[in-house]
Amino acid sequence: MCKKILLLSLLLLNVYANNLDEKSSLEETFSNSPTSVLTSNDYILALSQYKLGNYTTSYNQFKKLFLQYSDNVEINYYLAMSAMSLKLYDDATAAFERVLIVKPEFHRARLEYARVLFLLGFKEEAKKEFLKVAQYPIPENVRANINKYLEQIDNANTIGSTFLALSFGYIYDDNINSGIDSSTYNLPGFFNLAVNGEKPQSSTAYFTSLQLNHIHTLHKDSPFIVKHTGFIYYKNQTENNKYNFNFYSYKPTLYYNNVKNKEEYSLQLGIDKILPGDHNDFMAYSLMPMYKKLIDKDTIFSAFANYKQVIHDDNVNEYKDYIKKGGGFSLEYKKFTYTINFEEDDKKRGTRTDVDKHIIENSFSYRYDIESTLILNAQYQYRQIDYVDDDLFFNNTREDINRNLYLGLTKIINKKDFVTLSYTHTDNDSNQAAYEYDKNSVMLNYTWRFKL
Repeated sequence: MCKKILLLSLLLLNVYANNLDEKSSLEETFSNSPTSVLTSNDYILALSQYKLGNYTTSYNQFKKLFLQYSDNVEINYYLAMSAMSLKLYDDATAAFERVLIVKPEFHRARLEYARVLFLLGFKEEAKKEFLKVAQYPIPENVRANINKYLEQIDNANTIGSTFLALSFGYIYDDNINSGIDSSTYNLPGFFNLAVNGEKPQSSTAYFTSLQLNHIHTLHKDSPFIVKHTGFIYYKNQTENNKYNFNFYSYKPTLYYNNVKNKEEYSLQLGIDKILPGDHNDFMAYSLMPMYKKLIDKDTIFSAFANYKQVIHDDNVNEYKDYIKKGGGFSLEYKKFTYTINFEEDDKKRGTRTDVDKHIIENSFSYRYDIESTLILNAQYQYRQIDYVDDDLFFNNTREDINRNLYLGLTKIINKKDFVTLSYTHTDNDSNQAAYEYDKNSVMLNYTWRFKL
């Protein structure tokens, strides 16, 4: 019964969208369009094909016009409507967004945009657009149908949502063992003894990951949200099983949203099980509080702290156990994010000189939308690592500078699935030659996302 009512609501909204101030609305909206465009043979032919219901033809013709007049409201609108009729929802949303950037008061386009978002399952985004339309004088039957959508969205939020992401991928790494740059190096603290360095080893690997997220709100008006995240990752090398890697993680997070002050508080617990190929298995337990503040529509400030304990399974490796403490800040402006993180690692027992250290990490990331479904992500990370204990073999205290560059190109398939091709370069400089290395890796992976 609910499905029938929802289907009827969709139909009524569609009728409204097709008849809402049909002449006056469109004439007023498109009055600023260049006359030469609206009277051209190409435009008249494309529009006639759309009105005849030949949506494939109209879509292709409006697409060609869009390449010449990318900011024209009317061309983008009919391109979106043609795409929507063909169920090309990604193209439709992109075209509607271009329309609303130029003409934010174009209510008919905004209503269609909200419908597409609702059909795609982006309920919160659809709700915002429905509310924008509802604040203007509109027919009461349309307002009633919009309210039904809003009720459906609110009811869905109270039940909770579960999402599943499944990934498969392939990796090439030209230095899986972090082999050093020099073939030999000397130990100043041990009579300047010459030692052969480990050569870099290249390998390919296949990986699979599964992530399950469940988000639950207590009731409609509750500021508290609970999120449960489970993650499983398997990576198998084709050349050397020693560098296989398996990872299991469970992270529950409690969120508190202060809508009035545009603030969010969260507390995340973490339980991780790591199984490297060399069988030095260990557990990690973490606690991470975070604060976020929406400064304006383009800027988000975050502050966070982190506490983690790493405990190895067997007594032989217990000297590798350590406690990590840290915190930092993040500033996100539009598609650029800067993060600074301070960390301190302290060993729990033993005399190893490569455990206690202080780390300062600076990270810069940028997202560039080449088009609505093709995204370039770039990140540069600079880490300064200062060890605390003197190394008797090198007769100094180790200091590393680690630089990491990431470039990833993501193609979104249908708003839910995506494929990513990425390249990563790592350069580790050190005052101890045994730890200087470079490595490059290329990864290709495909991810399916489902809402359960």
